[in-house]
Amino acid sequence: MGMNSTGKPMRIAIVLNGEEFVCPPVTLPFSLRDHPPVEIVWYGAAPEAGAAFPVQPLTALPPEGFDLILDGEFLTAGRPDFSPEKLPRLIAGPVAGFLQDLVGQLQELRQKQEINSGIIHHASDAIVTINEDHIIVGYNLGAEKMFGYPWKEALGQDLNIIIPPLYKTEHRDYVRRYVATRQARVIGKHMRLTAQRRDGSEFPMSISFSVAKIGGNLYFTGIIRDITESQQLEDRVLHAERLAVVGNTVTHIVHEIKNPLMIIGGFARQLLKVPGLDDKARQKLTIMAEEVSNLEKMVAEMRDFVRRPPADKQRGFLSAPLSQALTLFQDTFSENRITVNRVEETPLPPLVLDPKQILQVLINLFKNALEAMPRGGQLTITTRVRDGQAEIVVADTGEGMPPEVAANIFQPYFTTKAKGAGLGLAICQSLIQEHGGAISVDSAPGRGSAFTIRLPLPEPAPV
Repeated sequence: MGMNSTGKPMRIAIVLNGEEFVCPPVTLPFSLRDHPPVEIVWYGAAPEAGAAFPVQPLTALPPEGFDLILDGEFLTAGRPDFSPEKLPRLIAGPVAGFLQDLVGQLQELRQKQEINSGIIHHASDAIVTINEDHIIVGYNLGAEKMFGYPWKEALGQDLNIIIPPLYKTEHRDYVRRYVATRQARVIGKHMRLTAQRRDGSEFPMSISFSVAKIGGNLYFTGIIRDITESQQLEDRVLHAERLAVVGNTVTHIVHEIKNPLMIIGGFARQLLKVPGLDDKARQKLTIMAEEVSNLEKMVAEMRDFVRRPPADKQRGFLSAPLSQALTLFQDTFSENRITVNRVEETPLPPLVLDPKQILQVLINLFKNALEAMPRGGQLTITTRVRDGQAEIVVADTGEGMPPEVAANIFQPYFTTKAKGAGLGLAICQSLIQEHGGAISVDSAPGRGSAFTIRLPLPEPAPV
């Protein structure tokens, strides 16, 4: 079969029957999934030695095996099983030759589409294309994994399904403005924005925008990468840099004020023992001694934060420091009308840990829970194994925290308390990270806070 390789357009005239004829627009998807393949089998009256593709003998052509048979040279003429009356799917003569050329070119286009769509569809980044009406017309496998919407569900939907509520109107207005003015603000640029998954969760992303004009219509494409991990890495690097600066500053401060504080506190406590002091003088000295004691505790926290002794890890059970911490707080919780519930969802295997450091973390979390429930409440401690890690969750029914507080609660020197250095939770995070684990918080005003500690399980012993 000959192919139209002259570069001239193939012109097709269609004669209508006088009724109105409307051709719907065609939208080509990124992937040809669910589009039936097209198979072409070649048959010839004589061996085709010079053919660039396999040719079967004409006698082996089964008429019932094809949806369409094209016979440009009337080679099937005279065979009863190929009569037009019996085989309406047979097209013979010059029109068949033309259709052969057309089908061949369509098959070639399909193969190219399959190659291009395969590259785009299986790209690890999400690739999403919308039209001028903000409707998704292209959506690859990377987008399925990133956003959680299957391609069948996403195609034809408004792009707003993956845009966080705060930016929905803004993005639509930008598309309208570009269509009207052709003035680009972000086209051709890389930006860091926020996207929304199907479950409603938001995540940071890097996106590059492009626009193409096809058939007189504009199509906007975004290539999107989830940068959650890289953002976390950047945050950890920035956190480490801040800690280094803080460490140098703290070391100098501790060195300069530790001895004067000891002297002031010592003198105040000595003067309290002097007989004959009036009540006003004794009250002032008491306040002085208490404030110095608070400052000494803060200095000790600062010293521990920057010059903590190395962890003394050993194989043991998490239940030991947990039980010890609960014993220490038993009377305090009872006096403050706090009920403690201990839940073991799954037994915890022995871990490699420093029991003193884990005890320090738990004491800090219990103190925070105590302060969060001034009028009493419930404290639930849950232990379990999940996703290959040991977890302990300390959940209170206290006041909870707004998002801007919860996001910064592990930062050094961040505190909402009238007194305190704001180092307790930063120290907790550092201790847990030294154990190869992580600590996080889930909190909201009015529903309390839940701190989750995750520690790695030990590697299984070699067999």
